[in-house]
Amino acid sequence: MADKTIPLNWLNAPEHTDRKLREPVLRALGWCNDLLEGTLWKTHTVNGQCTLQRTINEHIITLDPLEAANMDLGLESRYSPGHLPIEVNNTSVCVRSRPSHEPPLHTDMVASVILLLADDDVDPATIPKTLHGILTDEQRAALPPQRSQRARTAPGQPSTSGRDFLPEARILELIQQHPNATFSVQFERRDGTLRNMIARRNVAFDAHDDEDNVEEATVTFGYNPADYHLESVIDVPLGEYRMLATDRVTEMTIGGETMRTDSAE
Repeated sequence: MADKTIPLNWLNAPEHTDRKLREPVLRALGWCNDLLEGTLWKTHTVNGQCTLQRTINEHIITLDPLEAANMDLGLESRYSPGHLPIEVNNTSVCVRSRPSHEPPLHTDMVASVILLLADDDVDPATIPKTLHGILTDEQRAALPPQRSQRARTAPGQPSTSGRDFLPEARILELIQQHPNATFSVQFERRDGTLRNMIARRNVAFDAHDDEDNVEEATVTFGYNPADYHLESVIDVPLGEYRMLATDRVTEMTIGGETMRTDSAE
């Protein structure tokens, strides 16, 4: 096998795969092949699977473009959705895309990593935090300081504002009854202020419909939002996901029904 070629004919795509899904995956694999030219990546066959490998500071980095393609085609994978099939020293590393309404193809993300780690002149500041283990002590010390984060409020704590809230069970029931509806909602943030939002249920990361999805939600957020009275939604005007505090909603309009408490403003 040539050192710079991913065998596209090894792609494990079922015959009935939709062409509109298969074609962008093949284009992304072709991009991976194009990017390999002139880089330090080499192909490496493991258990009949073609992977890419290179070494950085004596750490072996392994990428699996064909596994990424299988994930994009909806096939079974040992990697969680949204995560890259990437390993450091044969151990899986959590590298994923930012949550979005239209997440990129896993295969496109692999191509981006090929380009990011193409040669010896790697900029440590561009490497995802979860890959900082491949850096030397000197490189980590030279990283720019992290932006200070605002103090976090403890999630799931009872409100102390004295406001009246709509029953949480009813809020969850309505959101589940109208999974594709755009709705308006006002709720109290954990810092005690009110937030108005035009939202839609974030079905890609929901953990309420099926208990089996709780593990996926935990991987995605680092915790299960439902445990803290939170629901992942899409802020429609921004096109970004946000958390809705389902236990402290003061007003909501969904499915033609409007509910509000005396605390709504």
